[in-house]
Amino acid sequence: MGDVLSSGPDRPPWRPPRRLIAAATAVALSAALVIAIVAVNGSDERTPAAPAASPSASPTGSAFPAGPDAAVGAGQTPGMVITGLALPRGATLVRRDRTANAGPSTVVVRRSDGSLGRHGAVVTFPVPAPTGGRPVQVGRTSATAQDREITWPVGGSYARVRGDLPQAELIAVAAATRVVSGRPDVAAPPGLSVTATGRSRALSVHETRYSSAATGEADELSGGLTFTGVARCGGLEDQMYAAGVQPAGTVDGKPAVITSVFGGNGALAWEPVPGVVAYIGYSGAQLDQGAVAALHRLAARTRLLSPGQWQATSPATSDQIDDFDRLG
Repeated sequence: MGDVLSSGPDRPPWRPPRRLIAAATAVALSAALVIAIVAVNGSDERTPAAPAASPSASPTGSAFPAGPDAAVGAGQTPGMVITGLALPRGATLVRRDRTANAGPSTVVVRRSDGSLGRHGAVVTFPVPAPTGGRPVQVGRTSATAQDREITWPVGGSYARVRGDLPQAELIAVAAATRVVSGRPDVAAPPGLSVTATGRSRALSVHETRYSSAATGEADELSGGLTFTGVARCGGLEDQMYAAGVQPAGTVDGKPAVITSVFGGNGALAWEPVPGVVAYIGYSGAQLDQGAVAALHRLAARTRLLSPGQWQATSPATSDQIDDFDRLG
């Protein structure tokens, strides 16, 4: 198959905050002191062991057990781990965008055979005025067409529909869009249906990071970083239409694609439930057929965690703007 996507920029490994390192050091020194005192005193009494954490909630160095995916409730963003791998504290991260609610909103529409990043489109409002492009008409409104997208004035600003549908269908989606209370509302044209609505940017992205060597796939992914993530937003699919994707079979029965929108050298992405995007990617070796196969093997071992199970992994939090519209 050759290279599926061109090599992207390496994703810099996440480093735990200094306070976590300091805390870990203090715990290690305390443990060493206790051992030394017991040895000197020759005591036969054993210090009671600390209660073991539930392996399904926070394995902290033990192999994370296999199990069923957690049910995803309305509006929830689950976590995702690779089962069978140790999950030490500091491996999980919440990227929180506290400004997402003030950003654009999206509506995802698809054909009956559509899936994540394929056979559909994403309407985003508001967006900047277009620069360049070809003039087209959306009803009686002058609009601008560019590759795989239409931008037109509506609701006191501009809206954009972007997808892999023929231009005539993109125009039909634009003509069927109105703005209600500052958000796009689409009466899907025949042959299309609305599959998700929400914010363009994710309120939070839940990521887990591993050494690729620890995954057992270093031969294909090299010794860099492997990461999983879950996000609930429309901007990711919008950017998949902007950057292009490659179909890549299924994960747990859900159609999957190979994409570059998550950085690194590439990622395998799928939609476990409508509106929620899960992905597993890596930084290291060039993306090729072997790397894609390795990502599939790892994806088959992933497990969605409930909010409680995810919080039990003690994820660090990083405030940042997850602006997936940066490519568009």
